[in-house]
Amino acid sequence: MKDWATKQHPWLVTASGAALVVLAGWFLWWSSLGAAWTNASYDYLFRFGSRAVTNQVTLVLMDNSALQHFGQTRDKPWDRALHTQLLNRLADDGCALVVFDSFFHDLHNPPEQDDALAAAMRRQKHVVLMAKQTELTEQSELARPMLTGVQPILPADKFLTACGTNYGVAWLCPDADKIVREQWPFPSPESYPSLPWAAAQMAGKKLSEVPQERWIRYYGQQGPWARMSYQFALTQPANYFRHRIVFVGNWPETSLPNDELDKFSTPYTRWNSEASGGVEILLTTFLNLLNDDSLLRPAWWLELLLFVVSGVLLGAGLCRLKFFKALAWALGIVVAVSLLAVCLSYYTNYWFPWLIIVGGQVPCALGWSVLTQIRRPVPADSKEVVPEAPGYELMHPPIGEGAYGKVWLARNKAGQWRAMKVVEFARFEDNPTPYEREFNGVKKYQPISDKHPSLLRVEFVSEKLPGYFYYVMELADSLEPGWEQNTSLYKPRDLVRERSHLPKKRLPVKECLRVGIRLSEALQFLHQQQLTHRDIKPQNIIYVNGQPKLADLGLITGIRPVNEERTLVGTPGYMPPSPERPGTVAADIYALGMVLYVLSTGRAAALFPEVATTLVSTEEPPDFMPLNEVVLKACQPLPEDRYASASEMGAALTAALKMLGEK
Repeated sequence: MKDWATKQHPWLVTASGAALVVLAGWFLWWSSLGAAWTNASYDYLFRFGSRAVTNQVTLVLMDNSALQHFGQTRDKPWDRALHTQLLNRLADDGCALVVFDSFFHDLHNPPEQDDALAAAMRRQKHVVLMAKQTELTEQSELARPMLTGVQPILPADKFLTACGTNYGVAWLCPDADKIVREQWPFPSPESYPSLPWAAAQMAGKKLSEVPQERWIRYYGQQGPWARMSYQFALTQPANYFRHRIVFVGNWPETSLPNDELDKFSTPYTRWNSEASGGVEILLTTFLNLLNDDSLLRPAWWLELLLFVVSGVLLGAGLCRLKFFKALAWALGIVVAVSLLAVCLSYYTNYWFPWLIIVGGQVPCALGWSVLTQIRRPVPADSKEVVPEAPGYELMHPPIGEGAYGKVWLARNKAGQWRAMKVVEFARFEDNPTPYEREFNGVKKYQPISDKHPSLLRVEFVSEKLPGYFYYVMELADSLEPGWEQNTSLYKPRDLVRERSHLPKKRLPVKECLRVGIRLSEALQFLHQQQLTHRDIKPQNIIYVNGQPKLADLGLITGIRPVNEERTLVGTPGYMPPSPERPGTVAADIYALGMVLYVLSTGRAAALFPEVATTLVSTEEPPDFMPLNEVVLKACQPLPEDRYASASEMGAALTAALKMLGEK
């Protein structure tokens, strides 16, 4: 194809590439199949930060703690005397505005409680009440919906009158993937106000009456407001709520998505798997309206023009470049468009489906570039390196493969099972530097590997043979019993597999502490030998005879002075923040702290130092907090703020374990 197209009709290649990429962008933008790209474009804007908010807002939650404290029942109306007490307290403090995401539809007996609540509403003065809505559908003769509308269900007249008829409908409209992105109603305003709209107007905001499609701008996973359980709102010091805006609403029983009515997913659910209460999304929408933060999309024709221009430039441009240059340009464009989209949404109120360009048009253009440069398939040399290892019987096939080579099951002459790692020179693209680094690291480690019980013992290191070298080490415990009769059943027991079957992938706190103590002891011994590991992570911690050990030895090297230039090697997330590099005691301590964070929270290292709310609700805080304090100190951004040595960190872990009642 290349010979005919590029030499005889180069314009055809360019025009075809441009047309193909334009069509790809148009299809993803227009069709329902591209909705996922559009939604992801919106969601991932919030992965890169959020705007600051200065409004003094407090969210008072009728949550599990408050339910238990006051003896209330979930999904049933609260004792209105509690709301009366709260409103009187807020009025005493001079609260600016109170918004109830709680429905006061029915009157209760005795009526004195309702009278007291209405009086407290009048005393507070600025109160907005929640209304509900009901759907109305008229059917045609063919039983198809012809007209669908909504009608508000208002609070009881007694309360509505007390609030000066200030009400708004509390309603959220999730997309098909259950994530709430649009401000309801969409467009807004409608014939009657939403609860955030009514609250913003009550707060003094003049809102346009011209209907407009608005999207929610989220303000981070925790939001910019103070959050407290209902009972604590009644015990704050005097004047705490002065000039504050207070939202009051229910909070779900758990943070698991899609198992309760008043619970919704947000863009953050994509990476933390936690849902949010409806009141929090209504509060976010309120702040959007109050601060002119609502997100908007450009006119449809402007978006379409953007995808046509980008498609022409990408499709016609990348196919004229050699592969590696086209790849470099593609990566640069991906970064540039992503940054442009994030900055546009942050500094203005506009967003657009930028992932259609990044994830659709760029790969399409790069694929066309590759296709036009192919002459014929060249079969790769798939010859497997099988080491010549006298004294060891190798079991086929290999049990694992990494970036540098393969791992084999081996049996020595005494019938003992071992693991043999073969490091292949070809894996390094003929670059001797990392190959030599791997070889020298294992050589330095082997003499001291049997001197500590939590270090993986290396039995033998070969010389550098033509194209490879190998080393033989202890074999990790197997997850499957009886594997010796069928070696294909062997699966090594490491910390990744150890926690894969646990709820939320969290290792129990006490077990995390025990693992941390043993590894800190091993790390201290390694540092005393003037060696550093440089690649501590859950995958590199295996169990041998039931005990955790540090494994994957290729990056072990001598400890370097802090100010000495060091090679950037290791695993992102477990390496200390830039510009610090692995290869020091402090860097190893940071990596071990990050391992304990991942094990105890079940979260990715990239999310540090966030702690899932479900962890706080399912673990006893006294159990988790001592470990969390050790992790936070070990993972401080500055090396001098961390533990001075692995033994000091081990002592802190031991003290934490003693606090939990173990010696």
